Amino acid sequence: MVIGEAPGRLGADSSELPFHGDKAGHNFEFLIHQAGISRGQLFITNAALCNPKDASGNNATPSGSELAACSTYLRRQIDLVQPSLIVTLGASALKALNHIASHDLELRKAVRTSSSWYGRELIPLYHPGQRAMLHRSLANQISDYNFLAERVRRLVKPKAKVSGASRPDITAVARAIIGHGDRSYFSLHKLCYLVELEYAKRNAVRLTSGFYIRQKDGPYCVDLHVQRLKRAGLHLETSTRNGKLWIARESHGLFSDLADAPMGKSAVDCIDAVIDRYGRLTDDRLKTVCYLSQPMRRILRKERSGSNQLNAPIDLVDL
Repeated sequence: MVIGEAPGRLGADSSELPFHGDKAGHNFEFLIHQAGISRGQLFITNAALCNPKDASGNNATPSGSELAACSTYLRRQIDLVQPSLIVTLGASALKALNHIASHDLELRKAVRTSSSWYGRELIPLYHPGQRAMLHRSLANQISDYNFLAERVRRLVKPKAKVSGASRPDITAVARAIIGHGDRSYFSLHKLCYLVELEYAKRNAVRLTSGFYIRQKDGPYCVDLHVQRLKRAGLHLETSTRNGKLWIARESHGLFSDLADAPMGKSAVDCIDAVIDRYGRLTDDRLKTVCYLSQPMRRILRKERSGSNQLNAPIDLVDL
């Protein structure tokens, strides 16, 4: 179930179809298309069922009293539809849920996260209207909807088991990066990607045979799955910090990391340079650096033209 704020004056207020007919509707349909979601998979409604207008007759944000007045109808819809997953679009929709069952979620902090609410999974996203684009870029919103698509797929399909081991060359790079200190799993993917770019820039060839794809938060190397790294002989300790997976090398073990391939001086120098330049950046800053790289800019251009690039391979050859 997708819950918006209220029918738009130029959209659902005249078309009687939520998120259809106006700019917000166009953006919404573009975003779900990018993520491979069809309207037929969704039950779409609004927190306020009538179009609130200001003194000039333009769309207005629903007031607290309007949200409270419509909360009985919203509860009835949820209880009738019985969705396993609820998505709120915008701060007003998220706030409206408090009239049904309390929560302490704020849109800015909880966007693109999954929480338990009213016996269901709740994912807050930004409203697809033009004003929201000032606070949440199109690239970020595409990633938000790819996250949603992933959660939808998990409802109907169990998570696949991971098999195989990481390639020795990418394992060696991961070992060297983690050797500089504990890393979030997120940052390991981004730093390995930046190492590949830096090495190709210096030597005009790839450093590893790692396979990178575009995922909701940018480049992702399929060879860096924790279980695959462990099968390749990289001894890791994992922990969770602030909801994120962190990895470190074990400080003990008789046969630690025997599967790693040796690296030449040029590779070691390249990794050291990338760590010096980017190693202390936050995950958000690392993601921005990756999005500004040439291969990711090519991916984003294709997405802006309407092509769904989720899980598409990232071309690291023609740099």
